[in-house]
Amino acid sequence: MVTYIEFPECNRVTIGQETFNDSPLGAKEVIIRNEASIISAGTELARLKGIEPGTEFPVRPGYGSIGIIEAKGSEVTDFEIGDRVFYAGKHASRERFVHDQGHQWGHLFKVPSELDPVEAALGCMVEIAMTAPNMTNLRLGDTVVVYGLGIVGVLAALMYQLKGARVIGVDPLQERCEWARSLGIKEVVDVNPSSQVEKVLQLTGGEGAPFTVDAVGHVRVIENCVKTTSPMGEIILLGSPRVHVEGDLNAIMWDVHLHGKSIRGAHMYRYPVRPQRGVSMDVEWVFSTAFQLILEKKLDASRFISHVISPDQAPEIYHDLLLHPNEYKAVVMDWRSCE
Repeated sequence: MVTYIEFPECNRVTIGQETFNDSPLGAKEVIIRNEASIISAGTELARLKGIEPGTEFPVRPGYGSIGIIEAKGSEVTDFEIGDRVFYAGKHASRERFVHDQGHQWGHLFKVPSELDPVEAALGCMVEIAMTAPNMTNLRLGDTVVVYGLGIVGVLAALMYQLKGARVIGVDPLQERCEWARSLGIKEVVDVNPSSQVEKVLQLTGGEGAPFTVDAVGHVRVIENCVKTTSPMGEIILLGSPRVHVEGDLNAIMWDVHLHGKSIRGAHMYRYPVRPQRGVSMDVEWVFSTAFQLILEKKLDASRFISHVISPDQAPEIYHDLLLHPNEYKAVVMDWRSCE
């Protein structure tokens, strides 16, 4: 039997069981026994609420899973039975998965055998956050302002610091700012959005910073990024914009146009899965680096994972994530007790 999580309809979460499909494997197919899976509050709650484009109920949610390969098809030659892997799996105890589909969500990535699977589940959030520091061509000591101190924002801020940047973190929620400080973000602005621009400009000598990062995914945050980016600087869009905002963008576009500023998308899809000649980064390298940062405690996963739950707690946790999102950091389901 396989246990799984399902959204049968808008705003409802259930736990199901069914007989596992044990028909012969395809050439590139694998069977994976899941050990842990992480909840992506942004993407999954958008699906649960029915606002994520392409959502059709019922939905079996998932985002990033860690598991052990139990069986594999004849053309899966880069992995062995018993390997621990990360993949874009569902929240389920076991899954059939087609490897090497050509895009990163259709690909397996190796996880160090010595890395705890619950901590390894944070790897996909590190990969997402790493996109911005990887694409930022900064000098040692350059200032980077990161707007939004959720999981992705704080991870990005810490990695900018690892690259030698001066980082200013910005968030209106005091508890998030305190958490960021406790993790080592040295300068944090915890004022309301209407005062953020003035405060950041004060901290940057009135000029703004050469790099600003929207780690929220909101047009109003992007507007503050533009206002606090110095001439010829870069605004990096790390968050996925989902909030509808009405208004006139001419003012911020004029600022971008007049002062030679650049707006750059930092979605993880910008990188190819495997190394390619002339391409500086690829997804395999990014995941390998992410897992090493976690293993070496340069990014301490235990400080980011606030809840490790059993699958039977999923309906309650999703409900609480909808109502009380700021009480949670990363939530990981531990599947090792199943079967």
